[in-house]
Amino acid sequence: MEWAVLFPVIVMLLFAGPQLALWYFAREAADAAAHAGARAASTLAATDGVGQRTAEDYLAQLGTGSITSYSVNEARTATSVSVQVTAEVPNVIPLPGFDPSVDVTVERATERFTTADSP
Repeated sequence: MEWAVLFPVIVMLLFAGPQLALWYFAREAADAAAHAGARAASTLAATDGVGQRTAEDYLAQLGTGSITSYSVNEARTATSVSVQVTAEVPNVIPLPGFDPSVDVTVERATERFTTADSP
């Protein structure tokens, strides 16, 4: 009887470690891709969409083993640019409704030249 009660708990604990590792790696990869995209999009000569393309290229180089799917969005204002990366993480824990994902947004000021007349 004790084994029947403890077995599901032990199985969940065994799956929790790899699930946490996959989620952490996906979060770090999404964060690094968002930073790379924001850095590329914040330069003075950056064109529209360069941050999105840079982040997508970064994630494509990682492969699809730890991230099943992802989406990248770039938003630009007059003084800043933000890159949002949303990624789905493979599900190791067999629970209905458990769908791990990560969502990272990085905002960075854009480069611009100012003069004494117009700061």
